[in-house]
Amino acid sequence: METETFGSFVIAEMNTHRFMFRGAGIDRDSARRALLNAWRTHRTALLAQYPERTGSIPDEANIENHFRIYYLEFQADAGYRDGERIV
Repeated sequence: METETFGSFVIAEMNTHRFMFRGAGIDRDSARRALLNAWRTHRTALLAQYPERTGSIPDEANIENHFRIYYLEFQADAGYRDGERIV
């Protein structure tokens, strides 16, 4: 099995009122897609329990009207402290 290696990766991070969601990818777009997939899974599970909340739990298409997504960019094989590369 052949694997690809990348020199950098991105973490997309979103804090809601109760949870932190993260997605990782090789660029911002793929990290955002991973994060939104996690949100969609979470939202689907919530709506299965509480279908009456459909209007109050935003779908992934409108998520940035409610929560901010932050992007953290890292180099592979590097050391970081508080988001700053130190090695």
